[in-house]
Amino acid sequence: MGCGANAIITLGFAILYVHCGRAAGTSLQPATDLQWISFNFRTTLQWKTTSRDSAYTVRIRGIQTDWKTKPECTVIKGTSCDLTSLMQNATEKYIAEVLTYSAKFQEEDDEPPVAQSAPFQLLSQTDIGEVNFHLIQNSSRELQIQIEDPITGIRFSNNTPKTLRDIYGSNLQYKVNYWKDGTSGQRSEYTKNQNLLIKVDEGVNYCFSVQIKILSPYRFGSKSQHKCTNVENTEYGLGFYALIIIGTLAVISIIIGVTVCLCRRKVTHSSAEANPLKVVSV
Repeated sequence: MGCGANAIITLGFAILYVHCGRAAGTSLQPATDLQWISFNFRTTLQWKTTSRDSAYTVRIRGIQTDWKTKPECTVIKGTSCDLTSLMQNATEKYIAEVLTYSAKFQEEDDEPPVAQSAPFQLLSQTDIGEVNFHLIQNSSRELQIQIEDPITGIRFSNNTPKTLRDIYGSNLQYKVNYWKDGTSGQRSEYTKNQNLLIKVDEGVNYCFSVQIKILSPYRFGSKSQHKCTNVENTEYGLGFYALIIIGTLAVISIIIGVTVCLCRRKVTHSSAEANPLKVVSV
């Protein structure tokens, strides 16, 4: 075989090697099962990996905005990315993409496999969490409920966090459920205020839970853990007072009886000393 033939064979192996190398480089598979996890407007994108040797970059955009990325979610080995700082418009519909790279990422790598999320709108899809509240006993017959307005992941231009009320405005209500402790009968009150006064029975303990209600888009938040008052029962039945009276009369009777008995013994003893017995001889 001549030199020309050897050169052709060598070139063929070289081409095959390069082709296989590129094929191996493009064997990366896109991420799967992209899911939005959002709680009180704090939002994370999660996905599943298809290879231990993959790295991921996440980018996000609104319907009419350009793609954005964040350094914490660029060429990472993890499978989640907190996108809260890039999702500050509650009414926008966002779409995210996860780009898959080899763990040995090269700048010249192009057209990586891409997985795209479903559209996500915070205003209608973020989960609304539990509400914290405090019980204040104003009087024996009036209770005050103070409700805390939850903080969200969305911020004002001065970087202070917005509350749920700031975002939903008059569309936000609080549903207050309450019942007498130890009973099953439940009442509900709706209010847009963070302070609510409830009339209660004197000396009776009540339990409360609070839940956020969004009028538009219509939905409810999670129910809070219930809290109960701890009132000492100062009202007693007639039986209790009857026992008190009977007990008091019994004590008085005993005292009178003992006093009379002692007086009689004293009188008898004094009479005996005043009139001693005489001995008569026969």
